[in-house]
Amino acid sequence: MRLLICAPDIFEGDAVGNHCLGLAAMAESAGWESRAYAKNFDAAISRVRPIETLFAQATSEDLLYVSYSIFAPNLDRLLALPCTKICYYHGITDPALLREFEPVTADLCEQAFLQLPKLAGFDLIVTNSKHVAQDLAPYVDIASIAVIPPVFETLPTLADSAIARPAPELFNMLVLGRVVPHKRVEDAIEVLAHVVEGGVDATMTIVGSMPNYDYSKFLLKRARALGVLTRIDFTGMVDDADLLSSYDRASLLLSMSRHEGFCIPALEAMHRGIPAVVRAGHAAAEVVDDAGLVSDTHETAEQIAARIIALRNDASRWNALTQNARERAGKLLQLTSWRHWLEVFDRARRGTGS
Repeated sequence: MRLLICAPDIFEGDAVGNHCLGLAAMAESAGWESRAYAKNFDAAISRVRPIETLFAQATSEDLLYVSYSIFAPNLDRLLALPCTKICYYHGITDPALLREFEPVTADLCEQAFLQLPKLAGFDLIVTNSKHVAQDLAPYVDIASIAVIPPVFETLPTLADSAIARPAPELFNMLVLGRVVPHKRVEDAIEVLAHVVEGGVDATMTIVGSMPNYDYSKFLLKRARALGVLTRIDFTGMVDDADLLSSYDRASLLLSMSRHEGFCIPALEAMHRGIPAVVRAGHAAAEVVDDAGLVSDTHETAEQIAARIIALRNDASRWNALTQNARERAGKLLQLTSWRHWLEVFDRARRGTGS
């Protein structure tokens, strides 16, 4: 049996791309034949093929894995293939969060929400979190959905053992992920300003691609207006070594995002014993649970900053949170094992999914 993995885009360094490639590698390590297909991909990645070839190559003996997070124009064709079909649903970003700076992507997300009823046509659905699974409640039995985090322990940020690390000399807050509107990086910058006002000599490292010129310009202006531009390092995309160095320098991870299907940076930070501060209202809060700070959706940047300062000044609570973070990360990573994926594949083949 072959595992055929399909996504609109597969690129190393992108969360969806990393997950597709990681699953393919895990399957091959277990002796399976795997192939990956995408419309857009890096030609240097030999295992990824043009998506059109999938429709000619898939057979009834294959297992098809479709990664879904945005409108898929070929969804009907995928559902018509004769093989067993699994959908990994990452969640869809609220179009309202994208409309101002990314109107084209907002339109695609709107169309994706209209496609959700069709996901019931898959033999099994997997989601990255229980929160995201709720999107599908009107169309499938939620109890039938498998939940597996969208990572693998082979990722460079997760492959090393979670050994104790020395505390950073400076109080540095790490913001990690694509610098796009729904991540609300401007809110993180405002939190930094209030932390500094509270007497903490803090800095911020913002790691991630900056694909939207207008939004990036807006952030620079906002940081300058708040008087903290010189305290912020916008690194852009970095390689694995620099990413690990960013974690080593971080005192905590700060995510003010309004939408996360999972929040991989929070898991990576917790694995390394770095407390994570996230917003409630989406899956990041589920990931962090009681192993970090979860701010209410109505909390202001000033209130969040006050909680961060209080945590920083409470050594016993900080140490307890660090230990809780490592334990929480370990439990989540256990769910990503090949054994869990084999159970998913078996359920799909037996027709005991959605």
